[in-house]
Amino acid sequence: MKTNCTICSAIAFVLLCSYAVCLGGAEGDSAVGIVLDILRSDDQEMQAAAIAMVKEMPGIEVTEALAKELPNLSAKSQVQLLSALGDRGDAVARPAVVAAVKAENQSVRIAALRALGQLGDDSSVELLAQAAAGAKGAEQKAARDSLYRLRGQNVDKVILAAIPKAEAKTKVELIRSVGQRNITAGVAALLETAKDSDRKVRIESLRVLKAVARPEHLPALVELLIKAKSSSDRTEAVKTIAAVAHRIADKNRQAASVLTALPSVKETVARCSLLNVLGRIGDNSALPVLTAALKDDNVDIQTAAIRALADWPTPEPAAEMLKVAESSGNKVHQILALRGFVRLLGLSSERQAGETIKLYKKAMSLAPDTGEKKRVLSGLANTKSLAALQMAAGYLDDETLSVEAGAAVINIAGGIYADYPEQAKDTLNRIIKTTKNDSLRQQAQELINNIEQSEEK
Repeated sequence: MKTNCTICSAIAFVLLCSYAVCLGGAEGDSAVGIVLDILRSDDQEMQAAAIAMVKEMPGIEVTEALAKELPNLSAKSQVQLLSALGDRGDAVARPAVVAAVKAENQSVRIAALRALGQLGDDSSVELLAQAAAGAKGAEQKAARDSLYRLRGQNVDKVILAAIPKAEAKTKVELIRSVGQRNITAGVAALLETAKDSDRKVRIESLRVLKAVARPEHLPALVELLIKAKSSSDRTEAVKTIAAVAHRIADKNRQAASVLTALPSVKETVARCSLLNVLGRIGDNSALPVLTAALKDDNVDIQTAAIRALADWPTPEPAAEMLKVAESSGNKVHQILALRGFVRLLGLSSERQAGETIKLYKKAMSLAPDTGEKKRVLSGLANTKSLAALQMAAGYLDDETLSVEAGAAVINIAGGIYADYPEQAKDTLNRIIKTTKNDSLRQQAQELINNIEQSEEK
């Protein structure tokens, strides 16, 4: 009986509201009253139906009546009505929504913040930024999302104008919104906030500049790096400069701003940072400068140059890394250079397979301990040639390297078995017979099965 009553009441309500949608005047006002009565009730099914109809009922006067009643409803009904008011899109509801942002109930605050993203304008910027700065979790996300969604021709201008006057936490949120809204006109403001006394403001400014700055801003960004106040500032500035430099179409001009600034910079930390960013950019026109820095009298400069060359995106510096690994009297430099050399060997190049294996063997001979030898085998694993398979197989009987050698063999065999099926199977069978590692044994057997299946086709 109860279910039937609920169905009947819901049907009656829908019919009434459908009728009210088509009417204005007293009938429409009556329908609003019915909606409000239902929202004040405990009937959840009817409330859901009422909210659905609220979104369709025409007229600003309907919005005004609903907004006026908002604070008198239960928290649950306020949440539902706030969502409906947001969907209606009538700005007359904005004052009520703004008031709800300060409600005691968190769910109401979150719903109000979300609705403000639909109903707000430039006057809502400060409120949303402050709410994002002072909240956490879902409430902070709602404030941020609405700040990013605000519509109106003056919203971006208001955000930029508010940044210099805001306290640090709010300033961070405003700066973040510059990136999310892609306000490219905000670069000048961010170049200033990147010098702020607050570390979080500086870091967020640099992160957003990575998204909105353009190549013509590179000299200013380089200056920020040179004058950076902390290691975290330098780290972000390096990332930003590299990202912006990569927007230059001519790859041989990407490092121009850094190379122009470098000769006049004498302070070691700043010079090291510039060398670091040259490595991140990977412009081959910077290679002579980095190669020269390997012979600098300052050990820190040498280290920065090695790190930059070791991370190069193409294999050109491999020969320089090998020289350092072979001849440096500094153990740290030897290790860094050796690791860089192995990494660069794995990059695409025009070297013949045989020459590549000779270089891997050279790297293995220079490796000072088991850990570095494992790194070499890990790099070798990505070289798909019979010579690479044979080299890796040569370490299967070395107890300290057998696991890494087995993994390398399996990886190499998987790439070459179509051309060398018998050699691949023979080497994989060695793993099955000798390894104590169950996972390697299983992988080797599965690959042998694949090879045999391919031979049957």
